[in-house]
Amino acid sequence: MSSGTTKNSFNEAPPRRVGVHALIVRDDHLLMVNRRGEVAVSRWGLPRGSAAPGEPPRQALSRTLDERLGLRAIPGQWMEWRWLAVDLVPAGPNKHVEGTNWIYEVELPENVEPVITEDGVFSEARWVARTAIGELAVDHSLRRIERSLLAAKTGVVAELYLGEPIQSIDPRAHQSG
Repeated sequence: MSSGTTKNSFNEAPPRRVGVHALIVRDDHLLMVNRRGEVAVSRWGLPRGSAAPGEPPRQALSRTLDERLGLRAIPGQWMEWRWLAVDLVPAGPNKHVEGTNWIYEVELPENVEPVITEDGVFSEARWVARTAIGELAVDHSLRRIERSLLAAKTGVVAELYLGEPIQSIDPRAHQSG
């Protein structure tokens, strides 16, 4: 820099949000939730939450599922987890700061059902047929769900920008033999 000063971008980075989403599929149905207080175009979507400062995404999702749906999710114990996608969402005017959303596939045992808790974030949860997802989710929320379903099917992690693919990352290509 010509002024003789060095700018430390890590110390002056803008705030960022880390969001977590759960793709929970049972047979041909997907668990979707109605989020209170959001605009109609994005009211329905995957169960989601935000990480606290310093909280890893998987831990944040585990906490979120427990707090909002009564699901005590302990990865590797009674519930299976798999990372499917990361979705970059730019800052919105008067809405939110820039953030990344980590989407995980979460498999629930057949005898476990989500229950809306009294925290007030979700007003409803329902199992929706895959063919009917577009009747509830729209815009980048729908694209994120569709890309996450594709990642679950192919095993290739998706890197997204508002639900649109940036590139695909095949974790198998980075494993040592």
